[in-house]
Amino acid sequence: MPKKHIALIMPLSTYDWGSNNCGGVDSVCQMFAEYLVNHDDANFRFTIIGLDPQSKTPFSGDVIRLSDNVDFVWLPASSKQSKFKIPGIIWQNWHIRKLLKILNPDLVHTHFWSVLIGSGFRGKSVVTVHSYKKIGRHNFGFFNNFLYEKIIPKFTRHLGDKKFVVGDILKQALAKNNIKANIIYNPIDDSFFNSSKQSQLIELPQEIKFITCALINPKKNIEQSIDIIHMLNQNGIACRLDIVGSKSNKEYAQQLERKIEALQLENSVAFLGRKNKYELIELYNNANCGIFTSKEETFGLVPLEILATGLPLLCTEVGILAEQKEFFQSIGVLYITESTTVDEITANLNNFDRELSVKKLKELFNTSQIIKQYKAVYNELVFKAEREQ
Repeated sequence: MPKKHIALIMPLSTYDWGSNNCGGVDSVCQMFAEYLVNHDDANFRFTIIGLDPQSKTPFSGDVIRLSDNVDFVWLPASSKQSKFKIPGIIWQNWHIRKLLKILNPDLVHTHFWSVLIGSGFRGKSVVTVHSYKKIGRHNFGFFNNFLYEKIIPKFTRHLGDKKFVVGDILKQALAKNNIKANIIYNPIDDSFFNSSKQSQLIELPQEIKFITCALINPKKNIEQSIDIIHMLNQNGIACRLDIVGSKSNKEYAQQLERKIEALQLENSVAFLGRKNKYELIELYNNANCGIFTSKEETFGLVPLEILATGLPLLCTEVGILAEQKEFFQSIGVLYITESTTVDEITANLNNFDRELSVKKLKELFNTSQIIKQYKAVYNELVFKAEREQ
C-alpha cells in the first residue's frame, strides 16, 4: 500500500536545524521537522511547506529532498523579495493554494490557521493553533491587529477537521467562541536533554549566574527578573543576569535599560541578543539558574528547555508551568510571588536535584511521544476520508 501524503505548513527559518530561529513556534516546528527527517514512517510521507518569517530568499517553488520520506518547499512569508508588494496574508494564501493543488496531499496539517482561507483544499485538515486573537500575539499596529483579532477568526472558525492547541489558555479562548480544540503539548528538543549536566546537586559559585531567554517585549515581564537580581544583590548574594533574545519592542527595551541604570545593575545585567540553539545550550551550561517571569505564554517552551539542561528554575505561574504546577513543583521549580524571600531562593538552588528533574521532564515532553499523538490523528482522518469516498 502506498504511503499517505501529508502536507505540513509551518514557520521555519532554516532546515539546518537549530542554526537559526525566530521564536518559540519556529523552534517547535524545527523539532517536528527534524524528527520526521531522521525517522522513516511506514504509513506516511511528508512535504513541508516552510514559511520563512524572515523571507530571506525569493519564492521558486523548488522541491528540496531532505530525506527519502520528507520533501521541502521554501515559501517566504512576505513578498519583499518580489517586484510587487502584496499584503502578507494574500501572498501566503495565494502560494499555498497553488502548492496544494500541485501536491494534492491526502491531508494538510498547518500551524497557520489562516492559510486555509481560500486554499481550495477539499481533503481532511489538522490545525495546530499557537495564537488566537490577542493571546500569543504582539501588537503590530491597528490594521494588523484588527485583521488578525477580528476578521480572520470569523473566517477560520469552521476550517480544519481537527483543531489542537498547545495549552489551556488557548483551549478556553476557543471554547468561548464555541470552537472545540484538544491539547497536544509542545516537545523539548533532545539537544537540551543531551547536554544536561551530570552532577546530581548544584554547587553554587561566589557569583550566581542567572539566565533568561525571551523576545524583549512587555508580555515577557523581564523587569521582574531584574528585580530578583537586585533583591539578591542587596542581600549580599552576588549574582548576574544574562538576557537572551532580540529587542522586538524597542521602547520596552529602553525602559529596561533605564531600570537597570537606576538600580545600578549595569555590571550585573547584560543583553546578549538573539542566539541559535547551540549557542543557547552553551549559555545554559555556563549558567547556574534559569529565571522566567513572563505574564503570558500559550505554552512556555523556554523554561522547559532551561530545566532540560539541568538548571534549577525560578518562574511565574504561566502557560504549561501553571497548568502542570504540581508536576513542576515536584521536580524542584520555585514559583515566584511578591512575597518570595531570598532564603527561599537560595534554599531552592541548594537543594535542586538535576537528575530527578531531567528524568521526569523527559518522560513527559519527548518529541517521539508528541509526534505519535499527531500521527494517530492523521490515521484517524485519512481512514475517515477513505470511508467517505
